[in-house]
Amino acid sequence: MTSKLADTTDDLKEEIKSLKSEIRRVSQALENSGGGSISVDIRKDEVAQTEPSFVVVKDLVRQIREDVKSSLAARGEIAVDELVDKMPETTAADLLKSLANTDRLKMVKTLYSARRTFSDFKTLTGLEAASVNNHLKSLLNMGLVSHSDEGGYELTKRGRMLTRTRALMSEALGGETID
Repeated sequence: MTSKLADTTDDLKEEIKSLKSEIRRVSQALENSGGGSISVDIRKDEVAQTEPSFVVVKDLVRQIREDVKSSLAARGEIAVDELVDKMPETTAADLLKSLANTDRLKMVKTLYSARRTFSDFKTLTGLEAASVNNHLKSLLNMGLVSHSDEGGYELTKRGRMLTRTRALMSEALGGETID
């Protein structure tokens, strides 16, 4: 594959040199003639000769694109494996605990689309103020929720990312309930 690529590259370089030379020749002819029009006669056999090189270039571009995609996929897998290896279990457990409650999940989910107030959470969950307060403290401590400058609460960047990840996990599991 490498020698084929090198041969194709050399052929393309030669073709480019030839085209540059032809462009220079035509430019000089135009300068000497003082303007006018250009007509180019191309024989059918010359056109036919250029088509295979186009196909080769097209195949080359496709092959390069596929190689880059597979390389990125392999690097992505390695990067994720490294993240898994380095992830502290206590941090992961704390993070999962902060969302291991349907009321907290509901609160985070509603914050994904809009800012909410304390009373919005009371109405949404049907919980007493003390319970809403405890859930909010947990979400605030994990950095998933923050106080909004305009009042109320909003998701942090971390909270948005975790909410998206949770949705992807649910989709990957087919939305199945686990006993």
